Amino acid sequence: MLKRKPLYTTLLYLAVICLVIYLLAPFIWLIIMSFSSANDLTQKPLRWIPSKVDISSYKDLLTMGINSRGELFVNALRNSLTTAFVAVFISLLVTVPASWVLSRYPGKKSIVLTVAIFTFMLPPVAYALPLYRMLTRMSWLDNSLSLALVYCTIVLPFCVWLIKENIDSIPYELEESAIIDGAGVVKRIMLIVMPLLLPALGTVGLLALIMAWDEYFYALLFTSSKEAITLPVVIANLASGRQSNYNLVAAGGVIASTPPVLIGILFQRALIRGLVQGGVKE
Repeated sequence: MLKRKPLYTTLLYLAVICLVIYLLAPFIWLIIMSFSSANDLTQKPLRWIPSKVDISSYKDLLTMGINSRGELFVNALRNSLTTAFVAVFISLLVTVPASWVLSRYPGKKSIVLTVAIFTFMLPPVAYALPLYRMLTRMSWLDNSLSLALVYCTIVLPFCVWLIKENIDSIPYELEESAIIDGAGVVKRIMLIVMPLLLPALGTVGLLALIMAWDEYFYALLFTSSKEAITLPVVIANLASGRQSNYNLVAAGGVIASTPPVLIGILFQRALIRGLVQGGVKE
């Protein structure tokens, strides 16, 4: 094993420290802002450390009351959870059979995956008008379920793309032995493919959940009432008035970012393992 020079080791650690600071500094400042008073955040020069810890922003957002800001925020939190989980559930339900067909019977069907990836790369604004007209004609505007179906247009191509790569790495000989025993397509997928796909499905599901959780553009266009509006839209509305309460916006950002951050911390090894698994060919 080669012995590293002290200068190389020092530069390596400095680079890692700078990267960590670069990644964590915005989130740490967001937390500090959420516990600061409005006076501390509007002083010149800026007060980086609050004079006292102020939790009134969290109370304002989490305290329920009729037609209050807290009621709107809590309902948006519930709507975001419902919409994201429904979108991921529907996407994963379709992903496994679709990915299996594209993997085991490529041929001309590969163009379907190419088109799906192409649609995934396009900006959401390209679909805004046709989706809006379709939802209007079906009277599905301002509905959490319809918003979840719209999110599937973003999540589903991503899921199929990653899961197909993982199915490609599963030897087809395992399924051939099941065919000899008389197993049909559904039985082969459930008994042979699915157990080997569980790490990848968990990873794709978590990433898809984060994508649906953070989506803003479609939620802004297709929802307006407290029964369907999602968290990113509500947080954006907090900063859209004549006078922005920066501590209130920061508190909303901390609450909204907590689920993705916890997912990343708790499942970071599983996320990496699931992403890398599809790149290893037997």
